[in-house]
Amino acid sequence: MDLAVTSRHTRQAAGPPTGDEAARRGRFAGPALPRSGPGTGGPLVPDLSLRPLAGSDLPSIAAMWERCTPATRMSRFHAPVRDIPASYLKAALADPAASVVAAPERTGVVVAVASLIRSASDSTAELGVLVQDAWQRRGIGHRLVGHLITAAPARGIAVVTAAVLTQNATVADLLRQVPGEFSLAIDGPALNVQVRLASAGPRP
Repeated sequence: MDLAVTSRHTRQAAGPPTGDEAARRGRFAGPALPRSGPGTGGPLVPDLSLRPLAGSDLPSIAAMWERCTPATRMSRFHAPVRDIPASYLKAALADPAASVVAAPERTGVVVAVASLIRSASDSTAELGVLVQDAWQRRGIGHRLVGHLITAAPARGIAVVTAAVLTQNATVADLLRQVPGEFSLAIDGPALNVQVRLASAGPRP
């Protein structure tokens, strides 16, 4: 499963859905996000280490980006960008708790990175996940998202958003399993997903 999702640093956020888009919204309280295990799509990585993103990881992330296929890059940023956007890396590094990288302990080489970066609203954050092609379908994306969602309440995050290409709808299915109020709107080739976390309590 390609767990690449886009970020506002390369794509302008769509406005509120109207008409048929609004009618396609669905809301419900989902079950807990699953842990990595059988059914995640491939062999697990038992020695995988998750840690906060640090400046020293940037060369390894750049190298990982080079190993990603054009399709994975396009899926992540919704544009044929040559290099991973500097604006994204700057935003990710601005808050040490906002991003996490995954690396096998035996090598320490970064194979995935995920971020939950605040938007204009302090209580809303945008999710972005990139898993190197060779490491996809091993439950890594599940672990990254679970790690960030678990830490979100302590950071005062009540709403998580993401935009995914329609052909990458499995990401929306993953977020649908996060406990909370889920909504989805179709915006051309993209799905705009929003989850109001159950830990945030009812709407004010």
